[in-house]
Amino acid sequence: MRLLLVQAQSAATRQSTMAFSASAAIVDHVHQVADAVTYLRTYEYDIVVLDQELTDMAGTDAIRRFRTLGFTTPVLILTDMESGKSRAQALRAGADDLLSKPFDPDELAARIEAVVRRRNGFARSTLHVGPLEVDMASREVRVDGQPVSLTRKEYAIVELMALRKGRVIPKQNFLDHLYNGLDGPETRVIDVFICNLRKKLSLCGGGSLIDTVRGHGYIMRDTPAFADRSLPAAGYPEEAMPVVPAHRLDREVAIS
Repeated sequence: MRLLLVQAQSAATRQSTMAFSASAAIVDHVHQVADAVTYLRTYEYDIVVLDQELTDMAGTDAIRRFRTLGFTTPVLILTDMESGKSRAQALRAGADDLLSKPFDPDELAARIEAVVRRRNGFARSTLHVGPLEVDMASREVRVDGQPVSLTRKEYAIVELMALRKGRVIPKQNFLDHLYNGLDGPETRVIDVFICNLRKKLSLCGGGSLIDTVRGHGYIMRDTPAFADRSLPAAGYPEEAMPVVPAHRLDREVAIS
């Protein structure tokens, strides 16, 4: 899971960091809304965690700006607001959830997972894709009930693909997710990760869960739609086209 934290440095930042460490999320931290807009235009996030008290504008106004600019990423707002009217305004502005400060790091982590799950169509903390089970709370993976031993990065890939099942994920998105947008290895390393994952999943009967879309990336399905695991870039169903922001599509497809 990758999230954007928009929060000035404070004691609450330390609480937030504790929650993110527990969930092993990839975190980008900015202090102002202007920087958050830049990051949202550049990367794809699972959720934005936004503090109500910022230096350049109030959190509720920031959410309105995000929605006006067309960003649909879910937002959880950390707030000191006591009145029900103020909290209702934040929700109507486009917030997906609110958490009062001070907060328990475990509760923040649980709320983040819940918002991300709901946005991707999952009601419970365990994601199901065919025979695959991904437990976001314990970070365990099973196929037909059999545990699959994965490295930290392998788990991150499986969780990302499960949350976006049925959607093509470009290789650059995997790199951004694994290496926090910093200089990392070439996109070929993703092919190596996927190859190793297929081998581990196939030992438990889940080797056909991941398909290749040539020239674009990889997709996880409930059931394999094609016998050939290497799908042509043209000719796969329209609903399987890459779901990425328009401002990133040219960049991502060009370097896949």
